Amino acid sequence: MTASITVPDLEGVAAIPRSNGEPTFDAPWQSRAFGMVVSLHEQGLYPWDEFKTLLIDEIERSGITDTCDPAVYYRQFTGAFFRLLEARGILSAEDLEVRTDEEKRLLAHEDEHTDDHGHGH
Repeated sequence: MTASITVPDLEGVAAIPRSNGEPTFDAPWQSRAFGMVVSLHEQGLYPWDEFKTLLIDEIERSGITDTCDPAVYYRQFTGAFFRLLEARGILSAEDLEVRTDEEKRLLAHEDEHTDDHGHGH
């Protein structure tokens, strides 16, 4: 049995990119970020409206309100999530920077050892 994620209410400028009613993702990190935000909300870490408010603010601050492009939308989505984590004292800006740098190094290392089709050398 697989766990299902209930997609919370996001409308207007904050609406999740969809295809045939289902959320769409262009890359695995987008679906992982989405799942993490929803899962932590479902665990009671924060009220959904708190995240939604930050997401709307993040979209408006970016100046890109046409969120049909998942790549743009999920950058805004994760930006709002990071702001939420920092505001709640869960993750500091310094912690986030360290973790981001670690991930960049790991991704760069993976790229060095794969060809254009994702296969190792």
